[in-house]
Amino acid sequence: MLDQFKDILSLYILIPFVTIVGLFFSLRFRFIQCTHVLRAWKFFLGDRDTSNSRASSFSAVAAVLGGNLGTGNISGIAVALAMGGPGAMFWMWVMATLGATLKFVSCTLGILYRKQNETGESLGGPMYYLAKGLKLKGTAKIYALLAICTALTVGNLVQMNSLALPFTQAGIPPLATGIGMSILIAGVILGGLKRFSRVASTVVPFMAIGYILACAYIISGHLDQVMPAFGLILQAAFAPSALTGGVLGYTVLEGIRVGFDRGLFATDVGVGIDSIIHSSVDSKKSLTETALIQGLISTVSPLVVMIVCTLTGLVLIITDTWLAPGFESTNMCIEAFKRGFSFDFAGHIITLTLFFFAFTTILTWSFCADKAVEYLFSRKMIRPFQWLFIAFVPLGAIFHVKVVWTIADIFMNLMLIINLIGLVGLYKEVALLYNNPERKRIFQKPASIS
Repeated sequence: MLDQFKDILSLYILIPFVTIVGLFFSLRFRFIQCTHVLRAWKFFLGDRDTSNSRASSFSAVAAVLGGNLGTGNISGIAVALAMGGPGAMFWMWVMATLGATLKFVSCTLGILYRKQNETGESLGGPMYYLAKGLKLKGTAKIYALLAICTALTVGNLVQMNSLALPFTQAGIPPLATGIGMSILIAGVILGGLKRFSRVASTVVPFMAIGYILACAYIISGHLDQVMPAFGLILQAAFAPSALTGGVLGYTVLEGIRVGFDRGLFATDVGVGIDSIIHSSVDSKKSLTETALIQGLISTVSPLVVMIVCTLTGLVLIITDTWLAPGFESTNMCIEAFKRGFSFDFAGHIITLTLFFFAFTTILTWSFCADKAVEYLFSRKMIRPFQWLFIAFVPLGAIFHVKVVWTIADIFMNLMLIINLIGLVGLYKEVALLYNNPERKRIFQKPASIS
């Protein structure tokens, strides 16, 4: 029943809505995710606070990437190839490209409707623009509740479930892995926003670069297979029946569904958690300028995530691991690295990378869930929820992989659907800012945020 419900959400709501709204926004804002990509990077790299005394654009993107660069970029790609074939990779690219404009609109609205709490911290996100902009207070509360549920599944159980697999193979009991991770998570979560920003800003760049270099090393040893791999991806996206005589049983529809599901899981486009994070950024600029800049900066993360996902997919394809029987999720990626480096110890690269990816993803979702708890109840309830969140961590290590991923997909799909209501209902406000003469000044002058 869960699988059927998830399939209905994906095929009849998620895919049509994201395609239509994403394409409309892309045309309306002149494919801003592509035409202004260099300026987005300049803004992102230009607002870095090395003292960690404030929430900067760099720390916001690092936090978003900390949430995006999780098991979805490693284990999720293995799941995508196993369930939807290589063609699923192409539809992940489509999802990320169209979805990047959803991030632009969402983060811009997050800044426009943000407020400050009693401690002076800026709060924003879908629940605020749904309640204040569209007067849908009940819908805003449902979104906040779904954000909490998604944090406990996507940002907690799924991460631990994937991380526990390689540790279990190494002889470490799943529960022991879960308890160990929960202790480390508690050390950061209970430290507040500044500790979270400091950890995200420090860990994310190193872990992303390290993993990219490892994948690049494997690919460099199979350069003659790279173009055929891309050819396979494109062929499988539109004519999967031609693959191995159709023995694998992939269909175009299945590739699209799996690609959109995994693309959503990997990038969080349209879900709204990036809006919550970017709304916390401190800036001395005007509200209009801050909103447009943060909206543009938010388009950086889908590009980075798709680079990492594509590298993972290429490694799985050029080493033929995606066709190897008996491997699933994380274990498929470990086998690919063993084959790519030609020695078994290389599998530990995946284990180490997955540890850091899962670690930062759990932290990011915890932060977003805290804001949802504060919105629904009060700031006083954040600490009890944090202890509940920490207690959930070990559970992911012992749950069945398929059940965890299915439930996580359902909650993410529901979050996206509700957020789309806010984006469609309020996009004209973003369009007014985009058409404002100040926009040209912001996007054409030297990229400076401070």
